[in-house]
Order: sequence, then C-alpha cells, then structure tokens
Amino acid sequence: MLKVIITGITGFLGSHIAERALAENIIVIGLKRKSSSIWRCEHFKERVDWVNIEDGYEDILVRKSADILIHAAWMGVEAKDRDNWVEQTKNITFFSEILTIVKRSKIEKVICLGSQAEYGFMEGAISEEASTGANGAYGAVKLASLHLFRSFSEIYQTKWIWLRLFSVFGENEGSNWLIPSLAAKMQSGVEFDLTLGEQRYAYLYVKDFAEITCRILKQEIVSGIYNVSGDEPRSLKEMVESIRNIIKPDFRLNFGALAYRPNQSMYLEGDMTKLTSQIGKFNFTNFNVALLATLKGSKFI
Repeated sequence: MLKVIITGITGFLGSHIAERALAENIIVIGLKRKSSSIWRCEHFKERVDWVNIEDGYEDILVRKSADILIHAAWMGVEAKDRDNWVEQTKNITFFSEILTIVKRSKIEKVICLGSQAEYGFMEGAISEEASTGANGAYGAVKLASLHLFRSFSEIYQTKWIWLRLFSVFGENEGSNWLIPSLAAKMQSGVEFDLTLGEQRYAYLYVKDFAEITCRILKQEIVSGIYNVSGDEPRSLKEMVESIRNIIKPDFRLNFGALAYRPNQSMYLEGDMTKLTSQIGKFNFTNFNVALLATLKGSKFI
C-alpha cells in the first residue's frame, strides 16, 4: 500500500489532499506542530499517522519509510505576510530539512506546491515555458525553493514534481480569503464597494486539485514543473454576484467604487496541456456546483 508524508496537512490545501488520499486507501503520515489546529482534519484525524515537529520529527519520518512526500507547508501565506522577506525566507530552512529527510529515507517521488506568483505580472493562458519574474517576497522564495528542489532532485535522482497553482477555492479556506470574507460581509452588512470586477481568472475547486494531486501520486509522471488551474475563466463580478444571489439577493454590490490596483492582471489562467499529457484529461466540477458546496461546507448557507 502506498505511503505518503504530507507537510502542511492542517492547512487548506494539505487537508484536502490528505482527505482524498485516505479515500483512495493511501497511508497518510501527517507532519504538524503541537500547536497546530486540526479542525480541517477533524472527520478523518483518527486515520492519519501524526508526527509532531517538536518530537525529533526527522528521525521519526525516516523510520516511517514513506514512498512519496508532498510538501504543502508554507509560512506566510496570508496577504499581510506576502512581502515579509524575513518570514518568507524561513521556508527555505524548513524545506532544506524536509529534503534531508527525503535523502535519508530514499523517498522515490516528491511533490511540492508552487504558485502563479512565480510568474509575476502576466496576462493570458500561461504555459510553463513562460518566463518567471516574481515581484514580491512570496513568489521570489517560491522560485528559490524550486531551484533548490530541482538541483537536489537531480543530484540524488529523486522524481520531482512542482505544481504551480493558480486560484484555488473551496471548503475550509481561511476566513480572510476572497470567498469567505465576501460571504461574511454579505451576512453582516448591506453593501460592499468593489472594483468593476472585470478581471477574469480560472478558479480551481480544491477537491478537483486534491484529485489531480492523487493522480500524480499514483501515476508515473515525468519530473518537472506543471501548472494546475481551473479550465473556465470567469470574471470576478460574475463570481461575486453568484455568491450574493445565494447568500443575500438584496445585498448591494457597488461595482466601480474602487480603482484597480497598479499592474492589476485582467485575465489569468494556467495552461494545463503539459499536465494532462501526463495524467490524462480531467473532468472539472461545475463551478456553480463547487461554489454552492463551498458555501454550504463553510456554513454560510
């Protein structure tokens, strides 16, 4: 039976990966801090083999003899920390420790989560061949981690997969992320000021992301960088109106009350041709179905 270590398992993305992996009868070893809240893992926590960072985790994980490691942990994901260079560079130290475990354990495949932020300001359907140009600490440290990861993997002949994620949404997001924060404002207020909302993004449902990740876990795939994105770009205005119509139809949305920020990208999605050539075509969940499930799962309706 396949055995996988997941860092960042208590987070938004890591918890969904773990839930899906367990559903596919994959043994999950979850790395966390003793202080971490496991509320996202509450309904499957008894099936996870938990390891605490404070308990000499390196030796413990080596003894677990896992086949694959998924590195979903990242410090400083909140908007307020994205340009905090001190906070972001802490991720390099932790990642180096994780790679040392990979080396000692002779783990065969490592999957890491990257970000569209590595591209910097871009517009259009972006392929992995596009030049990178991170314009902030978060994206820059992701790129630095990628270079470290690639070099390590080539030296020690480890299969390496870097998933460059675009906009993801779904149940159990942090309360200050877009959909939960909008939904909360709609529940408690009567109106909200926005830009014109013309920017178009290909939003990816988190359960689809988790399924894609588990395909990569179980299938042979060539080492490299892969975009992971939704396949149906839609405007921010359309998405916000959909949320409003579900939660509070009489809530006022003041589109155009705010100006766009400088260098606002107006259209962005990831070209997934490279990934689908490896794992096959993927049937994405209908956006409206996914949005309704997100709002229900997050107790907004």
